[in-house]
Amino acid sequence: MASDQGQCQALQLSDDQRCQKEATHANGLFCGFHSKQVFALYKANDEKEQKKVKQEAALFKRHVKKLEGRLAKLRQKEEQKRQDAYLEDAYRERMAMAAEEDDEAWDPIEDMEHLKRNRYIDLIKHFLWLNTTEEGEEEELPPLEEIPPLEPSPPPEPAKPSKKMKKKAKAKAAKAGGQSSAQPYGPTPTGQGRLIAALKEGRYPMPGGGAELQEPDRNNIETEEEIRNRLSHGVKKNYDDVWGFQIVGTLENPFETHEKTAPMTNDEIESTVNDIRQIKHLLFCRLLVGHASMLPAALRANSVEEFLHDPQVAESDLRDLCLKIEEPTLQDIQDACADFTRDDEAEEVEDVDEAEEEDEDEETFEELLNGDSRYKNLHTDDWLLENFLEKLERHEKQNPSKKKKKKKKQKSKKKTKVTVCGKSIWNHASEKAMSRDGWLQFSAMAKDCDLKHAIQLCRNWNEFSDLNLLTLWQYFPASNWVSWGNNQLIQQLQELGFFPYFVDLEAQQHSRYNQIGGRSSHRRQHDIVETRNIIVGHMKRNDPITRRFLQYLLMRTGELLIMVRDGKTGPVITAPPEEQLWTYRMKQGLGRASRNEWRNVLEVGPLYFDMTDMIREWRFGFDDYYDVFIWDFVPCQSSLDMYNVVITELRNAWRIKHPRDVYQHMKPLLTAMTREKDTMRTRLIKPDEKVESLWDTIMDERSEFRLFDIKGRSVKCRTGDEDRSPYMFYNDVNVLEDEILFPDELVSNKKNVPFREIRNGVSRIEDGVLPSAIRHLEKGMEAFTMGEDPMKALKAVKDRDDNSIWSLPKVWETGLKQARKETLSDAQRNPLKRTGLTTTQKSMSLDQRLNKSDPMETMERDRSFGFKDSFHAGDLEPGSNEKWDQVQERINAMLATPHAGPTDWVWFLAEILDWLDLRADYKDYTHDPSFPWPHGFIIQDLVKAFALVAMFFPKSEVATLVTQFIKSKQCDEFRNTALFDPKERSKTLPDRRSRASYKFRDPAFWNEWNEFLKTDSFFADVYPFDWSLAVRPIVARLYVAGVVAPAYIQNDSQVVLGMATAKAEPHRPGKLDLFINYEDRYGNFPMVFPPSFVHPSKWPHVLPTAESFAKKNEGARYALIRLWSAPHFYPLMVGLGNRQNTSFLDSAGRSWEWKFVPKDMPGSEYSAHHTTERRLKLLDKQFEGHVMSRADLILVMGKDDDELLKYCTAVTFAIQTKPWLREIDLWKSFINVDLEFLQGLDPYWLD
Repeated sequence: MASDQGQCQALQLSDDQRCQKEATHANGLFCGFHSKQVFALYKANDEKEQKKVKQEAALFKRHVKKLEGRLAKLRQKEEQKRQDAYLEDAYRERMAMAAEEDDEAWDPIEDMEHLKRNRYIDLIKHFLWLNTTEEGEEEELPPLEEIPPLEPSPPPEPAKPSKKMKKKAKAKAAKAGGQSSAQPYGPTPTGQGRLIAALKEGRYPMPGGGAELQEPDRNNIETEEEIRNRLSHGVKKNYDDVWGFQIVGTLENPFETHEKTAPMTNDEIESTVNDIRQIKHLLFCRLLVGHASMLPAALRANSVEEFLHDPQVAESDLRDLCLKIEEPTLQDIQDACADFTRDDEAEEVEDVDEAEEEDEDEETFEELLNGDSRYKNLHTDDWLLENFLEKLERHEKQNPSKKKKKKKKQKSKKKTKVTVCGKSIWNHASEKAMSRDGWLQFSAMAKDCDLKHAIQLCRNWNEFSDLNLLTLWQYFPASNWVSWGNNQLIQQLQELGFFPYFVDLEAQQHSRYNQIGGRSSHRRQHDIVETRNIIVGHMKRNDPITRRFLQYLLMRTGELLIMVRDGKTGPVITAPPEEQLWTYRMKQGLGRASRNEWRNVLEVGPLYFDMTDMIREWRFGFDDYYDVFIWDFVPCQSSLDMYNVVITELRNAWRIKHPRDVYQHMKPLLTAMTREKDTMRTRLIKPDEKVESLWDTIMDERSEFRLFDIKGRSVKCRTGDEDRSPYMFYNDVNVLEDEILFPDELVSNKKNVPFREIRNGVSRIEDGVLPSAIRHLEKGMEAFTMGEDPMKALKAVKDRDDNSIWSLPKVWETGLKQARKETLSDAQRNPLKRTGLTTTQKSMSLDQRLNKSDPMETMERDRSFGFKDSFHAGDLEPGSNEKWDQVQERINAMLATPHAGPTDWVWFLAEILDWLDLRADYKDYTHDPSFPWPHGFIIQDLVKAFALVAMFFPKSEVATLVTQFIKSKQCDEFRNTALFDPKERSKTLPDRRSRASYKFRDPAFWNEWNEFLKTDSFFADVYPFDWSLAVRPIVARLYVAGVVAPAYIQNDSQVVLGMATAKAEPHRPGKLDLFINYEDRYGNFPMVFPPSFVHPSKWPHVLPTAESFAKKNEGARYALIRLWSAPHFYPLMVGLGNRQNTSFLDSAGRSWEWKFVPKDMPGSEYSAHHTTERRLKLLDKQFEGHVMSRADLILVMGKDDDELLKYCTAVTFAIQTKPWLREIDLWKSFINVDLEFLQGLDPYWLD
């Protein structure tokens, strides 16, 4: 049966054919599917049409406004013509009536101008507190607004807005209100909420525009009587901008001055008013000095009155002067206050550039390059290029031409004093910091000024710091200055030298976790927002206290993150990894939240810098500061957790040992101030005045100091004596730690010390710029700064230079050259060919070598030198580093000595290469970390291995080269050490902790630690002090060395596996050392060992193996070769994925991670055993029956001295070659000894 409906009229996109469905929608034209499409198309077209209509309406409105503007101008011109005609008629009529009375002629325009001029003069006198027209003598001059216009008819009244206009205005206001209410933080977003709002609107928050310039109003100028009244009675404090809590009744904030400023004494008022009167005159003179058109008249006049009545001073100039006087800029007021106390002698301002060059610690080229590479994404300018250009300019300044010197002298402006209106004044503003009295006068004059504006006028940090302390002690009688530091938390930071300008401590309020499970009728959804608390502020640049504070925070990455920018030079000095820069992130969508990626809405970086700078309320007028960003590591935390860490480390940076010490750095100020007992007014002590200073009050034994514990809404108050935690203030543990972190403070009292990240061998490699590349570029940079051709200097650098990683030992180069000149037999020539020693590798420029070499090879070779520096810096065994350095110094000296004598040792090394089936001329490089070759440093490694062991074979002819060098005079001291007396050396065991890991240590060892963990308090607050004295200095030394680093892991024992403790072992009684307990108390770190793991009880033993070899080889010789390791770690790298498993908490609750395998790591012995065994197995064919290993100990056996030397050289080479991280410890090795010696050794040496 046919349908009543027709066919759909739509054409299908796939085949341009009519749709076969029935037309059931849209008036029978389309089917349901195509009807929706048509409707969507209609709706889209309708929206476009509406948009066009709105654009046309806006265009019409703009056109109408322009037309109205032109019409208004035409009306004004017509009105002006009518007024001019009226004035002309009035003038002619008056002249006709009084033609014979010239003295009574009346000119309305002249009379009008006379009234205006007198009005300006009266305002100037009113500002300067001069005697104006006495009351009753003459009629009071009306304000300018009340002077009747020349037009007799009254001016038209402004049209009242229509109802329609009112409704429209209300609609706009409602719309604006709706936008602000839609912000994520409510109608008035604060902190990071303002930044989020700005990002959503696609704009920066801009400061409000200034008001239009108005005619001066006499009522805005404060009279002398008004100032006296304000100073004598005090004014109500303005708390509009105050947030957070405050503590009233303290020394800084007495209860009596909480609501109003303290009144001044009569003497102080009289002195201040007299000073202000003179400052007003100086301000007037200073304004005249800057006004070229009025300056000649001012120089002629002997007084202000004479100047004001000078007919040559134009009315327009008086008007401009009047406007400036009525509302002088803060800079003008400060200059006048400074002029009041200036000396008659000219100020000597030192050359700032020269002073900076002397004071600042120059960064090395390597530090500059590494800093730019590491934080390039955070820099706002190309500061590295600017730094290089500054160095070039500085070099040119050292030898300037005479012409340039003369030009500079001519350009310098002469500083002199001039007499303006009878006042002697300098022709330039003061460049020195203003006195405390000057700031008092400034605050009294600029009554509506806020301290945040006054800060911009400070010329240096010291002046600002002094102004800050004066404000905190309520020295200034200004109502608006109370908001500075009135929040108790912020005030404490300001007292200790950290000045926040952007604060957001509402992370808990702004974070949310909303998830809907998948079991309901709706799909699984999630809406998660995580926010971090953040404080951004300034600290003094190049200051020891700042340096200590920033360094302390860098060691607390499990709690806080920090970024520091240099306010003067611009670069970022330190920052966390890029993934930790976020402060506001979110996840929104369907499905599981774990499968969705975080979207970082706010990140600390260049955009964040700009946005916080735009919305800040104050800024400095100088650049001698660091820009410090501090934010939480863990999101959604209490703000007080973050604040407590910051304030504690600030106290430690100031080295405050008692609450009373908080005021120690204020002593110069507090000793000069006193407080009136009746009014609580804080004032300066007059000369020869005997009163109790504020410092006397603080030091009085009757003064109590209270500590407040704030947890949630509960506040506990207690005295400092009630605090039993030794870690609340600076203590002996901090002293020991500071000696390691800041060793320069032990030998120098230098006050200008820049903050630098701690640099070591590991950090230099992690920055990404290889030392070889840096040394190469440094040559070019040196030439550039000297004005020479840098490219020519770079080409001159060769890969075989002494400081290059490709350089060959001098003794080898000269020895091989001599061996080739000898008459060679086939038995000698063939090994040379097989090992690639017949041809000499050509030297090339370092630039070419870097381009041709495998980048991985260069990186690993470069890395090894940096890592070894860190290894030995982290060796805390007493005397170990001195012994190591002595051995390396002698070996390097021998290798750098040209060869002389027989070449037997050259052929010996060639035979070893041939025996090991290796070549000296490899061009390839293996990236497999388990294979030690091929690589391009075979010869360097083999020669050094030979030099290390050959010194212990005095009877071997092959070792003559080395043994003769040891017998030389330059090695007398070295030759007489215990290194060459193995029997005597074996009697003394190393003064270091045992190597046993947590897995194989006796459980009874941890009894004392387990008992301590039963305490209910947070472990860091009650950590035994003697344990902390041992633990933290060790951790600090490992940190400085680069062996451990602050971990970006929350400092919680559920997340961090290890916990540091101190313990004395039986073989070292009374010597506490660092041990780490890796007990998995929460089951979050299951230990899974590889199948190849071999229990130490199943390792081969040394003595049975040696005795078995002796039975087969009479007169056998032995060598016990110990791989170098530090007391607390092995030179084995910990992979990035395994670092959390080795992380630990120290006694201060700070989280740390190991870069290298800690000996306390469960099963660490196996790592050392497996690494050594695997390397030796690569040469199992050559070493079979002569070499065995046990952990990091290797037993080498030979039938005689020559065979033992051969095997020792090969073993040492195999161990020390690629990746060049493992070394032989000669002081813990015994080379070329007999079986009897081995049997007499302490078991310690055989394990």
